[in-house]
Amino acid sequence: MARLLNTISCVLFTSMVSMTLSAATLTVADNLIVTEIDNKAVEHGLLSKKSTFELNSGNYALIMHYKDVFEDLDFAENRVVKSKDFVVKLAVKEESNLNLDTVAIKNLAQAESFSQSPELILKDEKNKRINITLETLENYKMAQQVNLAVNTYVAKQTMQKKTVSSLEKNVAVTQSSTSLNDKVTVVQDSGNTLIQVDALTMLKYWWQNASNEERNHFTQYMTSKK
Repeated sequence: MARLLNTISCVLFTSMVSMTLSAATLTVADNLIVTEIDNKAVEHGLLSKKSTFELNSGNYALIMHYKDVFEDLDFAENRVVKSKDFVVKLAVKEESNLNLDTVAIKNLAQAESFSQSPELILKDEKNKRINITLETLENYKMAQQVNLAVNTYVAKQTMQKKTVSSLEKNVAVTQSSTSLNDKVTVVQDSGNTLIQVDALTMLKYWWQNASNEERNHFTQYMTSKK
């Protein structure tokens, strides 16, 4: 029994150490405010903001915005510069520390330019630059709705196939035990499984992700339908 307990303790300890080793500490710059990580809200204090996060290996989507204060020399006053929310996608692999920072912003003009078109830099503990992807919050939310629609459609199609297959089996059994004059009817649901999805959102998403050739074909198709 003692050996068994020791073995279990060692396994648990090893698992905990492995999980700890696989986690990375992400530190974001003071002028970046993270509001969500993978659709989970980030709670900040009343007088301080959370700037460090423990992330296990995997892919992440962070919603954040830029906010900083600069002196306006023309009006001799301080001005707050804030960007819209945007999304940063990154992948954590074997890094232990990651630092997310903005490009150099030295004055009000650069800050205002950055707020319109953010550019960030992610580096690991060896000061090696790590690839990240930035996108607008609108496109991110749109892609989520499309993915949800596609997954829902696939799940319903799979369920319908299983239902039809089950019905066909029941029909075969029923037909073998009924006379030739009896009729057995199988009714399949032909409803629109995407009826609850915003069609405009879907159209915008596919249009933005289509190639120029695909857009031309679609335009020609729409013209021919008029």
